[in-house]
Amino acid sequence: MIGAFVRRSIYWTSDFLKGSPIRSQYDDIRRIMENPPKGEILRKLHLRNILKHATTYSPFYNKQANKPLSEFPVMNKSLLLEKFEDIKIPHRHIPNQKGELYIQRTSGSTGTPFAIPQDTRKRNRRLADLKYFGKIVGFKSHNSLVHMRAWNNWQNKSKLQTLKENIIAFNISNINNERLNNLCEIINKKKISALRGYASSIDLFIQYAVEKNIKLPSLKIMIAGSEALLDSTRTMVKKHIGCEIISQYANEENGILAQERIPSREKNHFYLNHASYFFELLKLDSDEPAQYGELGRIVVTDIFNYAFPMIRYDTGDTGILIEKDQYSNGYPVLSNLYGRRFDLIYDTKNNPIHPMAIGRILKNSPQINQWQFIQKSRKEYLLKIASQSEVAEINPIVELLGPGAKVSIEKVNNIPILASGKRKPVVNEWKQ
Repeated sequence: MIGAFVRRSIYWTSDFLKGSPIRSQYDDIRRIMENPPKGEILRKLHLRNILKHATTYSPFYNKQANKPLSEFPVMNKSLLLEKFEDIKIPHRHIPNQKGELYIQRTSGSTGTPFAIPQDTRKRNRRLADLKYFGKIVGFKSHNSLVHMRAWNNWQNKSKLQTLKENIIAFNISNINNERLNNLCEIINKKKISALRGYASSIDLFIQYAVEKNIKLPSLKIMIAGSEALLDSTRTMVKKHIGCEIISQYANEENGILAQERIPSREKNHFYLNHASYFFELLKLDSDEPAQYGELGRIVVTDIFNYAFPMIRYDTGDTGILIEKDQYSNGYPVLSNLYGRRFDLIYDTKNNPIHPMAIGRILKNSPQINQWQFIQKSRKEYLLKIASQSEVAEINPIVELLGPGAKVSIEKVNNIPILASGKRKPVVNEWKQ
């Protein structure tokens, strides 16, 4: 921990000598998140500034001048790529830009690779978000961290970065028992305090540690992202590892959008990053606002990217928004995060089912190591399982799906990981 303190002190001293570009963003985030009356004023100011900037300097948004946010077009990845040249802001009009723009790339796990220009202030805001949202769940910047993901040429960390940031980049592109054992050895040898990774990768890792009875006493927090965090994973982490685990909602093109709190609150609500984004929930079949409590599309306006305005960006994810809860400081909260629209499955009456609902049934079958649930048609489903023994009772799943549901079972050796390093627990082949 002394090493972390020294790194942290050097980092913030360096930031101070540069004029506190990250500290100022961090303080702004804290003010907005923790002081709603003043925070709401700041949020509206940030929103007004980005809309004015976009309509002044972006050819695509010129015609939206003086219009409210609700009259701007809703954009998705395909539209952003199609209109890319007209949306991006000429370099000379990006305020306080120093040097080249930062290019944030996505993995393309949904079939659409993406490279988003970000200005210096947006990059600093993103780093400040990481530090703020890490700290409120018990992870201080520069504490030792293993980041599990599919690292590639443009996202990998150099040895110098690893040393300065105290982060070990652990590649899970080809993960097997040997690699999982290596990960356990790294954590114990270097006394790693935090682990970040895809929810499915953490699940695989924890299953291995439990099976081999490997203790990991230095771990204090796990941050799972990109996929639904299963109840069974939460239980294993808390029971066998003895540390906290939370789910974080983020994407590569924007940053941290929301995360759970510690200690885990009832129903595991996601607390939105209202400091850096303006959120809307729109109906599944139109651009009209969804009501509180109604399943809708998560649409985000990034209020800090002055190089490439991402206004009313349809993330492709779905969720349910509620007005507030007792821990949200009066801000709206995501009571449910369902993930990508085309990864939702539906019962035989066409009602959406959260992936967690399947997981909560299958967690009672400890012989199942991995599973994937696929909707083939309106009433036909396939459950793929990697199991050590006979298949468990699936009547509860059939009952969940409704009248006429037909569930087939296929035993497999393992559920393949995507090139991005993620593993989808549910897939909807019918609606795609």
